[in-house]
Amino acid sequence: MAFITKYGGFWGMIPQTAGRVYWVAPAASYTVEGRTYVASDDNDGLSPELALLTLARAVALATASVGDVIVLLPGVHSWAASVALSKAGLTITGLPSGAGNPRRQRASITTTATNDEIINVTAADCEIAYLHVIPITAASGIDLTAAADRLYIHDCSFDMETPAVDAGTVGIDSIATAAARNVVIERCYFEADGAQGAAIK
Repeated sequence: MAFITKYGGFWGMIPQTAGRVYWVAPAASYTVEGRTYVASDDNDGLSPELALLTLARAVALATASVGDVIVLLPGVHSWAASVALSKAGLTITGLPSGAGNPRRQRASITTTATNDEIINVTAADCEIAYLHVIPITAASGIDLTAAADRLYIHDCSFDMETPAVDAGTVGIDSIATAAARNVVIERCYFEADGAQGAAIK
């Protein structure tokens, strides 16, 4: 197989790291630069043409505290249970969308669970960026525990209109009684109809 070698454009905008970059596809069959590939959690995930199929597998393979980056390729990523961002120093990002409407993200995340968040941040020094987050009714898009110190969420959009009306639907939720310290949330867009819960709680 000929590996993709053109890393200009968006590829060049993936965060620089001394760790590894893992790629996750939204479906078993996916397309990158006009070529179709097969995603699998048996892949190593270390190149766009050998993408993993689930975010949970990427988190399991990643190493804490070395700056590993997980890139969600364009499309709708959905999983059946909350994914714990449980290793310090991880970055989860979609492809940077550039200037313009922050609602125009290329990678969307949601869940098929009936009462759970999409991502639960349980480790320090993590980053979440360039994602379109669609929480389910009466749940949050992203939860953070007291261990999520220095969490950085930026350039994301949160669709709180798609779920059924419920005040329990929240964009970002601090679920711990003791709050995480030094959390930064910037350049995020929250879309709601006024009958949902808080954008940030």
